[in-house]
Amino acid sequence: MSEQPVQVPFAAPFLNGEEIAAVTEVLRSGWIGTGAVARETESRLARYLGVEHALLLNSGTAALHLALLVLGVGHGDEVIVPTNTFTASAAAVVHAHATPVLVDVEPHRLTIDVEQVRRHLTPRTRAVMAVHFAGRMADVGTLRRLCDEHGLALIEDSAHALPARRDGVTPGGLADAAAFSFFVTKPLTSAEGGLLVCHRADLADRARILSAHGIDRDAFARHRGERSPHYDVVAPGLKYNMPDIAAAMLRCQLERSDALWERRRTIAARYVAELAGLPGLVLPPVDTPQDSSSWYLFVVQLPEGTDRDALAARLRARGIGTSVHFRPLHRFSYYRDELPSARAAFPVADAAYPRLLSLPVFPAMSDEDVKAVIAALTAELSRLEVRR
Repeated sequence: MSEQPVQVPFAAPFLNGEEIAAVTEVLRSGWIGTGAVARETESRLARYLGVEHALLLNSGTAALHLALLVLGVGHGDEVIVPTNTFTASAAAVVHAHATPVLVDVEPHRLTIDVEQVRRHLTPRTRAVMAVHFAGRMADVGTLRRLCDEHGLALIEDSAHALPARRDGVTPGGLADAAAFSFFVTKPLTSAEGGLLVCHRADLADRARILSAHGIDRDAFARHRGERSPHYDVVAPGLKYNMPDIAAAMLRCQLERSDALWERRRTIAARYVAELAGLPGLVLPPVDTPQDSSSWYLFVVQLPEGTDRDALAARLRARGIGTSVHFRPLHRFSYYRDELPSARAAFPVADAAYPRLLSLPVFPAMSDEDVKAVIAALTAELSRLEVRR
């Protein structure tokens, strides 16, 4: 009987009986909406991240949107955003009725280029959005100084960077507000979810009100008899809160955060060690004491001239899932049609995009899975090298 080929998806959540038990406990409690579990998990996340205030939400996109709103970004304002990011980064700016201004990224790291930010400042610039890419942080120290110099807000899109560190700074440490994602593929997951963190109580209070329809009293307190059932609507709010069911799952993930991170680091280190000799393959930056990644993604740049999509198809035929992070925003029709900045030149992002390929790097991978990914990519790239 022939051996079944290894099947390695691009990503899969790493859940166990703890998450099941925690969710079951919430289901049996009689309260499954936003309540005590969400509040406790927020406190734990604030301590873990070293920030003053944390607000759980139903997505990272919601966190970005609220960050912009509470910082006063709106009509007529511009927010500088790197083109190498997921659409949510710029779409949140559009939903705040402001204009995203797309800029190029640094070579290799593919995080926002500070000099490009400087060149794109105008009297309408209100904020800069630093997007951490693949788990590695942008240069928030330099961006903080630049923003302070020009009176701008600094927002971090930290969807990829839990946990990470650069020059002694962790995500959310220097920003006016930072957004995290707990989508199913993220370093920590609640299936769907997000987090907004900041250091100012007034911003946190405003965000909490906006996240729940603009109502000045939360539903848990009203329905548990702690307060009068009457309330006031003080703003045209949104529906962005995270229920206790999702928060219970996230709390379990947070308790294992360091172990999950260590497993991703181990996988990444093995990739670096065993793929380093492949001609033309550019690997992501390695960790240093000053610069450590969450290793949310392991993004390689294929040898120049490689048909990335054809290679991905051949890897898929071998049972190996991959993805692409990211198609630059200026290449999408909406941004190209709507944003003047999207029609500029983006030499770094444009040169990198055809070569980008993300390999599986999730904690549920076995050592055999990692071996299979390395073997498949090595075989396919060697085959291409022979043909050249």
